[in-house]
Amino acid sequence: MEMGLKIVLGMMMLFFAWRMWPAAKHQFKHGPKGTSNDWMTYGLLMGGVVVFVLILMKMV
Repeated sequence: MEMGLKIVLGMMMLFFAWRMWPAAKHQFKHGPKGTSNDWMTYGLLMGGVVVFVLILMKMV
């Protein structure tokens, strides 16, 4: 990509992050909080994904 396109894309990314910040801040403050059971389930799922990807890498 030429430099002008990289600059425009970078500016667009900054603009989108700037526009999403108030909604994300509100959601973090007022959104639902996870229980320890929710986090345990999340950890098991992510561990399963990691194991699956490692198995796929071993097969290649």
